[in-house]
Amino acid sequence: MQKKLTAQGPKKRKSYTVTLPIDWVKKEKLDKIREVDLNIVGNKVIISPSREIQERIIINADNYKDSLRKVLPGLYRQGVNEVLIQLSDNSLLEKIQRLVNEMLIGYEIVEQQKGKILIKDITKESQEEFNSILRRIFLLILQFESVLSQSEIQTLQKNITRLYNYCLRILMKKGHAEFQRTPIYYLIIDQLEKITDEFIWILSLQKISKERKTQLNEVFRLFRTAYELFYKFEIAKYNVNQDKTFLLKNKIKLEKNIDIAGMHIHNLSRLLNSLYGNIFIISIGKNSG
Repeated sequence: MQKKLTAQGPKKRKSYTVTLPIDWVKKEKLDKIREVDLNIVGNKVIISPSREIQERIIINADNYKDSLRKVLPGLYRQGVNEVLIQLSDNSLLEKIQRLVNEMLIGYEIVEQQKGKILIKDITKESQEEFNSILRRIFLLILQFESVLSQSEIQTLQKNITRLYNYCLRILMKKGHAEFQRTPIYYLIIDQLEKITDEFIWILSLQKISKERKTQLNEVFRLFRTAYELFYKFEIAKYNVNQDKTFLLKNKIKLEKNIDIAGMHIHNLSRLLNSLYGNIFIISIGKNSG
């Protein structure tokens, strides 16, 4: 849709206006009293209704006794600001409190009465937070290479999970400054989450053969290189290492009897291959060649 600009004001202080499509205005229930958000993203101006995705959702925890670990993070990632939880089973209180504390940055239980709990977002997300937290996720995953104990692995997992959820929440509520690449950033975070799971599983194994340890070291090197390329893209470095993820994946795939460690290394190399693909998409346009 193309629109003509209309000049407003005196010549030396002139500004320009454009009308909004009436169908969109009606759909969003806007009028001259309501405000809209206006953001400049590159050479685009994005206008959106000035309201949150959804202010409050009410759920009955008795219906989700065995799936609260999915339900609460799902609402959080979606961008819901308030969750009113109704319950008759008081044994769920501790589970809900633990999920909020361990997985959901900014969510707090602000009200607790008989039969209900109110959880509320007490923070304001920003693009600057997203950028710094995404880098922190990369760095925490890199720490798996030097962990010595299962307790360290569990601590890393908890910290990373909270940061994943927070980044996804920001993308759902605010989008990314590189607006058209928002879905790619979402995919990258999802891939980092899956890579974390694979590292946790393989590091939990009691025995790993010498060959698998060598392959695992290569996977760690490839992940570190992916991190470096994400923040400083180099064409030659990308080309060589992307191909190595592909070759490692296929090498293990062709084995007749793949052990458990081999399965996880195959999954890691496959996920890394996809991550490298998305790193290229993020970098294209910033770099040429």
